[in-house]
Formats: sequence, structure tokens, C-alpha cells
Amino acid sequence: MPDNHLDFVYKLEGDVREIDIFKLAPTLLALGELIQESNRELYPDGKEIGVNVKPFREGSFIVDLSMFPQSHLQQLLEFFTPHSLEQLKTLLEVIGLTAGGTTGATVGAVKAIRFLRGKPKTVEEIKPGEFRLTTIDDRSITVDRSVRTLLSNNSITQNIYKIYCGPLEEQPLVDDVKTYLKEDEAAAVVVRRDELPSFREFVNPPPEPIDPAETVKETVHNGVFLNPKRGAFGDDPKDWSFYRGEEIITATIKDKEFLRQYAEGEIRLNQADLLTVDLLEKQKVKGTMVQKPTYEIAKVTSYVKGAHQEPLRLDSK
Repeated sequence: MPDNHLDFVYKLEGDVREIDIFKLAPTLLALGELIQESNRELYPDGKEIGVNVKPFREGSFIVDLSMFPQSHLQQLLEFFTPHSLEQLKTLLEVIGLTAGGTTGATVGAVKAIRFLRGKPKTVEEIKPGEFRLTTIDDRSITVDRSVRTLLSNNSITQNIYKIYCGPLEEQPLVDDVKTYLKEDEAAAVVVRRDELPSFREFVNPPPEPIDPAETVKETVHNGVFLNPKRGAFGDDPKDWSFYRGEEIITATIKDKEFLRQYAEGEIRLNQADLLTVDLLEKQKVKGTMVQKPTYEIAKVTSYVKGAHQEPLRLDSK
């Protein structure tokens, strides 16, 4: 097999002795667009991918993927620097068309869509290049920057929906859709008919109801004094708690420089330490009922160790 060529299998499973090719053609076109657009999104200066589709068994199609340089200069450079198919295999894993160990990643875009069952309620960068997506019912999944990029592209997520859900919606005898490398069917990704709602709600989420009786007030308090009560692990910004006098508050820390210093051990907190922060308070009222406020620390402006009186300024490097 040439070193720039890969055989990918797109398979419809079930009673698929006859397929309406006019209904299936847009699906196969969406598959090619998904792979090519994802490649351009993640590797804008990289090689192009050629996509050719041919049937090889009832309900199954071989998708021939070939990488080729965009310019004569790139072709000349590759003559002296042989490349492998690792980038192409990685691309398929990041999209989620295959599951495997090329990247070491466990979550592709397809798996994230399955898990989320709709657009995420919040997206937080918990460390450089790593994002936590949280659902409306407070379940969360962590993805890397590449997967986050694909999930943010509406055209790409629509094409994911078309290649898996299109045949399941339009071909009643199709039970599931399976995608894998011809050489490694054990790492196949299978989407079943009962998973259609998860994909549908992600690409076409219902409009959020507007509660006219609900109001939210945001107030920024500058120069608030806090003593630490409980921290998080590493540079996780969520679920920190502090003493604000006799009151205990839980806050999310948005100050990335403070989180970095804490994760690297430059700052070691104890309850005698004094932090001065800019605190965002969010208070919600439903009808006439006041809800418990939530807090975010936008910036830690100073930090005084309990055993010392001189403050240490947290200047960004």
C-alpha cells in the first residue's frame, strides 16, 4: 500500500440488499466533505485529501483516502522527507470516524456528540489545549483542542449528522452505520438507530425557553478579601471555596495566571493566607424567589502568606 493512501470503510448494516442510490448519494458526498473540511480546519497549511468512493459489498463502500501536496514546492520537500499516514489516521480519530490508538486520545467529535445529547451548557479550558464540556444536567466530558475546533464548526457537525443519521432516517431497513479502517475493523465506530436523538439535538437543538419571570443580576466587587478554605487539583478552575468573613462561598477562578502558579507549586495555600480578588457575583430571581448566588473570581490582585505581612503581587509573565 502506498504511503499516502488509506482504505476507509463506510458500511450500512441491516437488510440492505437494495439501497436507493439517490437518497444515499448526498450521504456519501457529505462524508467526503466532512473529511476534507476537517482536514483544512485542523491543518490549513497541510496536504489536501483526495476522497474516492466505490461499492465493494452490499451496503458497504470503500472510501479511498489519498494525501497529496498543494504545491510543487511541498512535493519537492516531501521527496526528501518521506511522510507516513499518521496524520490521516489521526484526523479520522479526531473526527470520531474510527476509534484507535494512533493519537492516544479517547474522545473524538462523534463520541462527544453522543455523550452531550445537545449543545454543551458551558465550555471551560481547564488546561492549555484541554476543554471540559458540561451538559445542562451537569454531566461533563473532556476533549482536546482539535475536537473542540471541529465541534465548533457547524458545517462539520452537520456532515457528521448526515453520514450517520441520514441513512437511519431515510432507509428503514438500516439498523446501524459502521465506519472503520479496512485494516482494523476492531476499531470500528457504530451508530445505532436509537442514538439518533443525541445527534439530532446537537445539530438542531430546540430553542431555549425564555422565562419572563427570571432575571439575572451581575455585580463586580473589586478588592474583596478572602481566606482559602478548599482548593482544586492542579489548575482546575471549578469548586474552590473561601471564607468571606463568617460566610463560605464557592467560586470558579478565571485568573489563568493564578491557576498556573498554583498548579506549578509557586503558590501553596492555607487558611491563614489572604487573597484580594475581583469577584463577579451572579444573582438570579425566579418569579419572586431569590436563588443562591454564584461567584467567579475574575482576578487575584494580591496574595499574602499567613506568616508574612508583605503582599506578593501576581504580575503576569
